[in-house]
Amino acid sequence: MLREVFPTLWAWNSEGRRFATATVTQTWGSSPRPVGSVMGIRDDGLICGSVSGGCVETAVIEASLAAIADGQARELNFDEVTDDSVWDVGLSCGGKIQVRVDPEPALAHQELWRTIAAKLEADQPVVLATNLATDGLTLWSPGEMDPLGGAIQAAYAARKSSEVIVDGQRHFLNVVASRERLVIVGSVHIAVPLVKFAKEVGFETVVVDPRGAFANPERFPVPPDQFVVAWPGKAFEQVPLTSDTYVAVLTHDPKIDDVALEIALKSQVAYIGALGSRVTQAKRREHLRTVGFSDGDLQRIHGPIGLDIGARSPEEIALSIIAEIVQVKRSLRTKAVATIATG
Repeated sequence: MLREVFPTLWAWNSEGRRFATATVTQTWGSSPRPVGSVMGIRDDGLICGSVSGGCVETAVIEASLAAIADGQARELNFDEVTDDSVWDVGLSCGGKIQVRVDPEPALAHQELWRTIAAKLEADQPVVLATNLATDGLTLWSPGEMDPLGGAIQAAYAARKSSEVIVDGQRHFLNVVASRERLVIVGSVHIAVPLVKFAKEVGFETVVVDPRGAFANPERFPVPPDQFVVAWPGKAFEQVPLTSDTYVAVLTHDPKIDDVALEIALKSQVAYIGALGSRVTQAKRREHLRTVGFSDGDLQRIHGPIGLDIGARSPEEIALSIIAEIVQVKRSLRTKAVATIATG
């Protein structure tokens, strides 16, 4: 994805190196990499990122070097490799992909790339729209007017890069969202496998716990990206609570859990889950009502946390939590697109 490879591309640009980018703009059937995957190809053949996991990279590199030489963008299509075409370049997974090769994009759009660099450094989301007929670029941020009549907003709402047709012209919308972040309140035994599972599905992880005995990174074979040893009131001043943030409250200590829930409920986070039995959940909700939260507010809390899979061990509970978070994430994206589509 563009977020992952952009630091390398920007470093190449800063060094004055020539390079092209190759982007997966469409897929059909089974494909090794999703739409929006980006590979950078430097003029000496050095690459970063991937468009297929190895199946077609050689052909893409050759096309990219040719594009650098002649300055012309290219659109490449790769089909399934069959028994009759075993020596051809293609995909072994049975799908088809379309790849757009852009020669020296940073050189041609230096100011726009500088803006992208600043946005990503600040973890601000953007959508890069490319007119595939004219090669024109538009950079869009949430809150701005959508020049493509809502298509960019819909792509961003779904957090999904896509090719669209607006007024008879093809555009590719490369969505670069903020980092998806899981904030785990409570460095308890469940947090250890939860950090591991969350990182495996792409979340940046933050563990918050004011208790020194628990807040020990050595307990985590797979360490979180950030450890915040502070009470929630202070910790959440350091951790942005955005619509791409998910919060799991796990301590079983009301002095910590209740404060964390109050702060999360006042934010726009995508998910709030709380550990505890149904009796504990009922007491917690009653407390939250007394401090001003409505039943509608309390419906945002997933408690007991996690999908009901009969989990018992810390690993199974962590698995149920990350599964519920993924389920909520997908559902929210689908609902957001439907809301925009219906106006």
